[in-house]
Amino acid sequence: MKRVARGDEGLSAEWVAEGSIQSRLAAPDEADLVLYYLGEQKGDISPCGCLDNPRGGLPRAASYLEASEAGLVLNGGYWLDDGATLDGSPMADALLKNEWFVKGLQQLGTTAVHVGFDDLIGLSRMTTTPDLPMFSANLAGEGIVSHIIATHQDLKIGITGVSHPGSITISTPGYTREDPALAPEQVIATLAEQTDLIVLFNHGATKATKKLLKSGLVDIVIDTAHHRGFDPPFRHGGAIWVRSHDQGLRLGELRIGLEGGDIAWAIDRKIDMDTTMPDHPDQAVLAKETKRALKALDAKLFNR
Repeated sequence: MKRVARGDEGLSAEWVAEGSIQSRLAAPDEADLVLYYLGEQKGDISPCGCLDNPRGGLPRAASYLEASEAGLVLNGGYWLDDGATLDGSPMADALLKNEWFVKGLQQLGTTAVHVGFDDLIGLSRMTTTPDLPMFSANLAGEGIVSHIIATHQDLKIGITGVSHPGSITISTPGYTREDPALAPEQVIATLAEQTDLIVLFNHGATKATKKLLKSGLVDIVIDTAHHRGFDPPFRHGGAIWVRSHDQGLRLGELRIGLEGGDIAWAIDRKIDMDTTMPDHPDQAVLAKETKRALKALDAKLFNR
């Protein structure tokens, strides 16, 4: 099943659901850049717990990625569980989920992982810094760089992102939060000198993102804000703006065609991670081990 929506000139979207992996793959084109993106899993490797057609999960995403052509794999933020008890201490299961989810992202071969404010809460509670390519232009701390430069088909892609800084009443020990409208300006200017295209992630800092686009240096915005709709990409400030799907229930696949170094066309595909999408064996093992570890923790905490 496929739905198509048209956006601004040269822009369109596809929503693909059900059927085999092969039937969901993109039609042959001359894309110069392919970005796969998802986010907001909150530490959950497995699909959502919905009774009716549970969707999402890294095992299903991994199956699609393995069958697809090469591209950059990106996470837009809120990938960690920030759950806390009434006294503010981290929930035991949240810590365990986050440890296993880091393993999932590593196994997925994620190119870049955007750190949102919610992730800072999770990171500040972990005993070790995740070995992941984490980045943010306005959130800083151990293991987080301001940007990442990745290569795809001889193109140098600069990747950075902004997040809302959260409430000043919430502490994130070891991590600092800067103004999302000011801190990224120099990062973006530096990337413009070193790369062919710039991808900017927006996690709850839309006002700041729109201000940053006035420079005309950003080419692509990937927005994570619990989106559930099916919307075509649009242009804002010279950039192509797309939205990720909440909880990773749909995998985003952004296909870009260039002309003279500028984006001439873009197809934003949303691939439903529904029950007809098979699990990748390696990720399925991780998901099973995660469930086993969480069950053991539950038995230990509640003597059952």
